[in-house]
Amino acid sequence: MTDKVPPSMPTDRRASSGSEPPEGLVELVEALLLTVDEPLSLEALGAMVGQETAPELLEATLTRVAARWESHRFIELASREVSGRRVWHLVATAAVAPYLKAGDPGRVPKLSRAALETLALIAWRQPITRGEIEAARGVAVNPQILKQLVERGWVRSLGVKDSPGRPEMLGTTREFLSDFGLNSLAELPDFERFAGQDDIDV
Repeated sequence: MTDKVPPSMPTDRRASSGSEPPEGLVELVEALLLTVDEPLSLEALGAMVGQETAPELLEATLTRVAARWESHRFIELASREVSGRRVWHLVATAAVAPYLKAGDPGRVPKLSRAALETLALIAWRQPITRGEIEAARGVAVNPQILKQLVERGWVRSLGVKDSPGRPEMLGTTREFLSDFGLNSLAELPDFERFAGQDDIDV
């Protein structure tokens, strides 16, 4: 990989900041979005393609990238807010899930209904202790369920509660929001609809 500007892209991108993206910029941004593991902000894209590229030009480029993938059944340009900053990522749509499952059925274990209800209680009522989860569900929480949710990166410790025994308080992570396509906890769906499902793949 080199630092050279692709042959088809003008080296002076400032000249195009008020017009259509120059030839090659759409393809370059598209390739970056396909290559990175994490979503990219305008600032990150600017640092990668050249700080002289105006944010307005990058936004126009992202609009073109979205249009290029609009008719694709399995890939789309997703956008969301992370810490007050908008980020973009080319991601697979839900339509590809059955094919991934068929290719490697054991790749991701299902979440049981008990695990799903536990996750839902943590998401909606955080910070929440294990005892409070057990009181809400009416049954003991299997330690393996909490271990599974932590290993998936969805649940974390929020400290201890100032009460007898100082029980650990649990909450969700930023990865939980990302994996479930949420910008914030305010976008959580209805609790009963979320927790009342049968076993699901997530």
